[in-house]
Amino acid sequence: MRREKSNAMNLRRRASASTALIFLCFGLTVQPPAVAGASENSLPAPSRAFTTRTAIAFYADVQSASKTAIWSTITNQAAPLLEQLQSLQRAQLSSLPTPQALPGFQGDDVAEIAIAFDGEKILSDLQSERFDPTSGFVVVLRLARKADLENLIQQALEAIEKEKPGLRGPIEKSRRRVGAAEVFDVSAEAFGAHKLPFTVSAALGPAKEGTIVAFGKSENLQAFLSGKTEGKLRGKINESLSRRGQIWLYLPVPQDAVKGFGGASGANANPMLAGLAQSMDKVREVSLSLNFGASQIDFALEFGCVDGAAAGQLSQGLQGLLGMIQIGAQQNPASAPPFIGKIKAAAEGSAFRLTTAFTMRDFDLAFQNVNRGVAVARPQALPTPARKPEAAPAPSRAPVDVEFVQFSSEEQESLRPAKVRIQNRSSRPVKELKLTFTYLDEFGRKLGQWTRNHSSLTAANLVGGETTGIVDCFAFNVPAATKKLTVTLHEVTFADGEKWRGK
Repeated sequence: MRREKSNAMNLRRRASASTALIFLCFGLTVQPPAVAGASENSLPAPSRAFTTRTAIAFYADVQSASKTAIWSTITNQAAPLLEQLQSLQRAQLSSLPTPQALPGFQGDDVAEIAIAFDGEKILSDLQSERFDPTSGFVVVLRLARKADLENLIQQALEAIEKEKPGLRGPIEKSRRRVGAAEVFDVSAEAFGAHKLPFTVSAALGPAKEGTIVAFGKSENLQAFLSGKTEGKLRGKINESLSRRGQIWLYLPVPQDAVKGFGGASGANANPMLAGLAQSMDKVREVSLSLNFGASQIDFALEFGCVDGAAAGQLSQGLQGLLGMIQIGAQQNPASAPPFIGKIKAAAEGSAFRLTTAFTMRDFDLAFQNVNRGVAVARPQALPTPARKPEAAPAPSRAPVDVEFVQFSSEEQESLRPAKVRIQNRSSRPVKELKLTFTYLDEFGRKLGQWTRNHSSLTAANLVGGETTGIVDCFAFNVPAATKKLTVTLHEVTFADGEKWRGK
């Protein structure tokens, strides 16, 4: 028991110490008031953070990917699962303090992300969680909206002081101007037990389109802000990856990083992986890209080898492994993800490339498996002592009526697009509704139900004041025999943030 309490206290201290850095670096991405006009000076785009010395590069054009149909579908399907996971986390960590985010934070404000690590020992650094002084990193985000920078800074500093008293002073004192950016040094105290052998700084300033928020090793950040980073990886690989997809990862592979790939050696070695391990020794770089389209996500994984012979050897080893996977999928096609049958792999020159495509059926199966895992992990509610019944106040009439119209597709998938009619009797626009869908078969028998929060994907509000409209809404975990559904309204969130709650 004492040990559990001690672990909980240590977790509290680590969470609290790390929150200060999160507030300054990521917590700055709040929903600020719009600022008229654009600044003459602007900071470089996130993609300029890379250099020929970059050892690990990650880039995401979130703004472009989020405009695709499949992105919208996946985020809708993931929303209720995230709610369950957050609820489960709150139940398991109910005794721990929950850091409060800055007001108005909007995750969809992020338009671009670039992460660049450099240093010969960066892979071992990340594995051991101990950075070498010669290593470094920089993380750059572009927010889609313009920000009132001074107001944003003050909000962040106030949040830091509230979360970690005494930390605001040193951070505020280090404030300085670098080009168009406001730069702050982050105290080592913010990292708790994870001491870094170099100074970390955070910066924010105007971009050509939106606002830049960045942090990293001070020297790396200074180079980026000053425009000294050229945005070019070795051999201009980032230009090639950007043409393949909106999200990509690049990793040069040191020789000592792949020596243990085949598992145990000698008599205990895995014979199936032995040849594959030998060919992996000759891999020098790995790249991955994702391209979001209307109905699928194209996936490409490429291994750059020392020569064509090494690429051919790697191709033979992986082709055998993929063949076994695909044979297994054919034996149980109903539960096999479709992407397995779309895998293509071949050696091209000194590179080995593997491609496939993920459709909504793949994500449907994945979410079903995760949902089952969450259901198993959900803690059982403790019995509560009986209380004397109290007269409940009569609930006010719902300001909104919601009625199911029809399914938009007859396909028997657990994720089904549907249309609902919303009648708003209030003069205020409605931003979000909390609904329960009860699924019925053709005879009206109940098959199951699902509760979720629903908001518009294409507009700020679902429906305007004193307006009736038919809107699209995804239904989750729909049984195959479902022919119709009924809708129960639990909560209405208006555009001004006020809520109505039913029983």
